[in-house]
Amino acid sequence: MHVPTIQPGTLVSRAAKSIRARLSLAQSATPFNITLLSILVMLFFADIVLSQFVHLTGISIFIEVWPETLFLFLCLLYCVLRPLPRLVETTELVIWSVLLSNALSPLVLIAGRSPRPLVDQDLMLIDRRMHISTEFFIYLVDQSHVLKLIFVLAYSSVGPLAVITILALPFFGYAHATRRFVLGTTLTLILSSAIFALWPAIGPWTTQSFRPTSEQIGVASYLMRLKSPGPVEVDLIHVGIISFPSFHVALAILCGVALGSFRRIRVWLWILIGLVCISTVTTGWHYGIDVLGGIVVAVVSIAVAGWILQSNCKL
Repeated sequence: MHVPTIQPGTLVSRAAKSIRARLSLAQSATPFNITLLSILVMLFFADIVLSQFVHLTGISIFIEVWPETLFLFLCLLYCVLRPLPRLVETTELVIWSVLLSNALSPLVLIAGRSPRPLVDQDLMLIDRRMHISTEFFIYLVDQSHVLKLIFVLAYSSVGPLAVITILALPFFGYAHATRRFVLGTTLTLILSSAIFALWPAIGPWTTQSFRPTSEQIGVASYLMRLKSPGPVEVDLIHVGIISFPSFHVALAILCGVALGSFRRIRVWLWILIGLVCISTVTTGWHYGIDVLGGIVVAVVSIAVAGWILQSNCKL
């Protein structure tokens, strides 16, 4: 039986390759990690202080993710020691996504406690001036079961698109695109929360004569609870309460820009993103102006995230 022998030169070559891989990862990821760590610390501090100020209780539920985080850190350690560069980047970005999503969610609810009056009537009037009617689009789509199903599936595709963006892109060597996505999504939600606090709205079902879904009724009910005086408990089911601007649209565009790294799917991808934007109206969740607001917020966040990452590369 022939037993293959490993030459000393091969071992040295492997060790050198391992060291180069680790140095490359450290150089590319360290400024980005420092940036996100700074944002994360500020977010947690803001969550604690602002939740006390607006009497929002139960936000500790968002930081009780240490078992999942610990498991992911162990996976990261294994990938670093191997080394498995692409899995290191993937695991690292998954960790940031988990931590930031849990830090950003209370911010949305805190924004919902804003004393500012609801602006649904104003948003409806803006839509009328643009000759857009959510009610009309719903009626139009309801005439075709196939068309209605297409838009429902498109609306539901944003979550899977975000997961694919975080998991697939780093694995196939597009970690930079995922870093821009994670940072851009963070900036988008911060900016959207600030706008939502200033111009809060429930949704077009409150100003137009179409029947809301049970989920939309639940969102409206919880937002009214947030608007009421006295302490309010965190409700994990209705965290997605932002109407203007549409975070759904912004997130879809962020996914489209990131996943556009795969050139072969760009055309089909942007067709899907377009359907997602339209579906936010046809499903009754948003006014037309919400969609435009989401597009503007996404463009601004992508530009700022790109500038931050470019600045990090010069460090």
